[in-house]
Amino acid sequence: MSNKIKDAFNGFGWDLLDDLREKASERLSDVAFEERIVGIEKATCAMIETGIDDEMIVKMLQKYWDLRLSEAKEFIENAAHHIT
Repeated sequence: MSNKIKDAFNGFGWDLLDDLREKASERLSDVAFEERIVGIEKATCAMIETGIDDEMIVKMLQKYWDLRLSEAKEFIENAAHHIT
């Protein structure tokens, strides 16, 4: 094999391995994000079912999950639809 061909493929295996690792990491990040969302949804449903008022739920979601006001309100609206 000529030096040009060897040079062209030099590091190819490492590049491929790096790409595979990056894609695997992205999938793990997606799974972690989805799990976080499910946890917030379950906690929101639980707070609604126990009779906690929406204002307190918003405060709790902001405090423990660092959600914006609009995000917290959206979780409450979605949870209310699932419960009723």
